[in-house]
Amino acid sequence: MAETAAGALVIADRVIERIAERAALNVDGVVRQQGAVGSVLGSSTTELLGLGGDLPQAEVDSAGTARRLSLTLALAWPSPVTSVCAQVRRSVADDLEEFTGDRPVRVDVTVRQLIPRGEVARRKQGYIDLPAVAESAEPERERKDDHDDEH
Repeated sequence: MAETAAGALVIADRVIERIAERAALNVDGVVRQQGAVGSVLGSSTTELLGLGGDLPQAEVDSAGTARRLSLTLALAWPSPVTSVCAQVRRSVADDLEEFTGDRPVRVDVTVRQLIPRGEVARRKQGYIDLPAVAESAEPERERKDDHDDEH
């Protein structure tokens, strides 16, 4: 009777990307950024145009046996960008090795946005910026009030 070989554990690239994104967010200075353009146009369109999209964003290249990772981030400003990126590379590689047993051969980091620390603090407190009221709405309301006074 032939012995059956043990199965292999395959971890989907999307799982690797989520672990990498979470590891990046654990580094001081990396912030979550939600792109409004991404929700309107859809993720495939924003990737083609290089616009919007949520950050951090990870992409795995699992060609062959070597795993490479690309991360796109938003950082609080001011930050020591070079050292934050080095910390992100270490943190992502360490977490992937811990959770999957496989250390990536390369972790590339791109900083897409720098967000003022004051804005980061406001977001953490739950504040959001609303769009300005259109200027044309005010004169129309005044005209309506004037028209009501005439009758």
